[in-house]
Amino acid sequence: MYKSLNETFIKTNSVSEIKAHILVVDDLPENLQILHGLLSFNGYRSQGVTSGAKAIAMAKSQRPDIIFLDVKMPEMDGYQVCQAFKSDPDFCDIPIIFISALDDTFDKLKAFEVGGVDYITKPFQVKEVVARLEAQLMIQKQKQLLKDEISRQKELEEVLYQSRALISSVLHGALDGIAAMQSVRDPLTSEIRDFRCLVVNPVISKMLGRNREDIIGKLFFRKFVCQQKMSGLFDRFVSVVDSGLPLDDDFYYPSGDSCWYHYVAVKLGDGFAISIRDITVRKQMELALQEANQKLEFLANSDGLTRIANRRSFDHCLSLEW
Repeated sequence: MYKSLNETFIKTNSVSEIKAHILVVDDLPENLQILHGLLSFNGYRSQGVTSGAKAIAMAKSQRPDIIFLDVKMPEMDGYQVCQAFKSDPDFCDIPIIFISALDDTFDKLKAFEVGGVDYITKPFQVKEVVARLEAQLMIQKQKQLLKDEISRQKELEEVLYQSRALISSVLHGALDGIAAMQSVRDPLTSEIRDFRCLVVNPVISKMLGRNREDIIGKLFFRKFVCQQKMSGLFDRFVSVVDSGLPLDDDFYYPSGDSCWYHYVAVKLGDGFAISIRDITVRKQMELALQEANQKLEFLANSDGLTRIANRRSFDHCLSLEW
């Protein structure tokens, strides 16, 4: 049977795609020839060596995907060769399939104990060898996919960690108040009933006079704007979520030495993000400038002694009336 197989295997050079690289270790050249022909016929590239020392040297020069290993060999038997491979961190993950004429249960158990993944008894069936080989290759492929997925997950976790660290540093280092709100909708009408706080930085929590832990995850927004008598503000934020149009305005809210704030709200998912800046100093300067301008206008249009309207005021009124 082996002779006819070899004659057929000689014609296998037409296989265009190499499935895997197989290292065959057997002290009998005729066994190497048979396995080489079988593997080549099924699309595998194989290399054969007759001793354990040569197998280790061959693996170092060209790493195999799977090793077929005989048990009975001179100098180093198959078990010792397997242990040598498994003790080397560069080769410990290469699957080793024992293929031997020894059919005793003790020999098979010892093969698995030293790190073998399978055991084939000679004389073997061609389909059995191919099936077990392809099964191990599939396992290796799945292991590699799992390893790649774990590596990708670790990279994503690292990116996520860095992103969270960056966001945290921005939130805690920002001079402006920053918060993110999520809509809480009525299950029947889908109308927004309130907003739940997802993110808030220390600036806003200080402005509200609360701890961040008392704000995050809580429903307080509608109640807050009602208590502060900010007419229509809640509906304006609902409009930001529903329409997607940003909101940019000032509001008055006494908090310590500050009372005027400017906010910008933009849609964020089914909610909105808001940034708040203390503009109390600017607002006070604007009000002072407005008051000064009114005084200047009065002085420019009135007599300094009598405080009644002067000729400039008369000309202006006449022009308007005319």
